[in-house]
Amino acid sequence: MKKKYLIVVIVICLLLLNTDGVFARKKLVRKVSEKPEKHEYGAWVKPKLRSDRHALLLMLGGMQYVQGIDYSLMYNSGPVPQGIQSYHTPDDGSTQKELVFGTCSGNDCIFQGNINDMVLEVNIELKDGRILRKKWEINP
Repeated sequence: MKKKYLIVVIVICLLLLNTDGVFARKKLVRKVSEKPEKHEYGAWVKPKLRSDRHALLLMLGGMQYVQGIDYSLMYNSGPVPQGIQSYHTPDDGSTQKELVFGTCSGNDCIFQGNINDMVLEVNIELKDGRILRKKWEINP
């Protein structure tokens, strides 16, 4: 009987001494923007440097409004001018392109160094015939 009484007293003391309160997971608060991001013509292009800075990620969306998107990336690797040029059709869908600063064969890549004067030019041809031109100067 004394053992049971002693155990109950110890448990009550431990509960009362717990000053940290209830242990519960914090409620996740997600930041919701008041206005959704709006793209004026439906189609959009977002360039972003890859985390290792050896490539440019080009996110393309809103392909249902587009005939096609052509893009070119020009930059200098030391004194040597370099470039990448391509075309994206709506059949390819909204996607992300990876423009690597260097040459790749399979999974082996040789990256160029001392990159500067990087300019990305994008021409978006809309289904109504208009052409949107965008230009970014990127600092690698």
